[in-house]
Amino acid sequence: METAPFFIVGTERSGSNLLRLILNAHSGIAVPHPPHILKYFSPLERSYGDLSQAGTLPALVDDVLSLLDAHIYPWEKEISSTRVIRKILLGERPYSLPGVFFSVYDEYLCQTHKRRWGCKSTFVIQHVEQVLATDPASKFILLVRDPRDVAVSSRHSIFNPFHPYFTAKLWHEQQLEGVKWLESTRRCNFHLVRYEDLIERPQESVMGICRFLGEDFEPAMLEYYRTNSARKSRSLSTSWQNVGGPIQSANRNKFKQGLSAEEIKIVEGVTGDLMDRFAYVREVPAQGSFRSVFVPSALRLRWFSALDWYWFLLMEWRSWRQDRNYRLHWRRRLFLLRLRLRRRFYGKG
Repeated sequence: METAPFFIVGTERSGSNLLRLILNAHSGIAVPHPPHILKYFSPLERSYGDLSQAGTLPALVDDVLSLLDAHIYPWEKEISSTRVIRKILLGERPYSLPGVFFSVYDEYLCQTHKRRWGCKSTFVIQHVEQVLATDPASKFILLVRDPRDVAVSSRHSIFNPFHPYFTAKLWHEQQLEGVKWLESTRRCNFHLVRYEDLIERPQESVMGICRFLGEDFEPAMLEYYRTNSARKSRSLSTSWQNVGGPIQSANRNKFKQGLSAEEIKIVEGVTGDLMDRFAYVREVPAQGSFRSVFVPSALRLRWFSALDWYWFLLMEWRSWRQDRNYRLHWRRRLFLLRLRLRRRFYGKG
């Protein structure tokens, strides 16, 4: 049976929470809610110095586990820093941030009855090389959703950019990275899944994912919403409400009501080339072989930033009133702020 780890990558608000719960419902697979270790610690890794030197590895591990303590979706497993460090000292994982990351997930897996772990940190799309260097057998599920619908969903989630222009730019950057790997010599490590196919033909889509992972399909995967993990997700945040029930096959083309004609034009102007690549039909067709790229003026960009800030404040207010994990959200923000300041001013010390 397969034991190599796998990663759900792409862009947030593309159904990654849904896919995490589907795969976590498999009897042999554990996919905990991600604390985004690589996202938050990659910019800080060099400040820890040579991890093979005395004191540096424990410092990094302690900080990573502190991130787990501040996680907006608390893990129900206690991760031992001693066991994480021991795996690296014994050569099971390398002296590196990815080595620590893998060791933390390995330790999580040891506390379950399952044999394989997955990670739903979509931001790992920016760290594929480091992951493959740590474990060349790692697999990646590139989850893609219509960028216009991503823009609609992002406007109602506290975890993302809010203005369609910034959402579109992020989508294009991350999906372009995914396409690079799909067309590389490592393409056998990658499997493309369109969100629209997942919700319209869930069994067929999930069976395809299982074949890619080397796993048997289990009907219980499509009843993910009956699991404790799904119920917990739904209870914590309004951003995760949909995972509390069966797959919503009609949850697509929301942009037709959720975005203005101008916003649709903006998103398509930023993402049009990759929309064509992933077979998303534009509302504003490209003229011949020419693709117009939307580039806002400096004044308009400032206006977009002001709107983004306004929507951010609205979502903060809504989350403060409605989300059970809002306090944890701010605790994580403050932890990361303190960590960045400490690593910046004290460095290796």
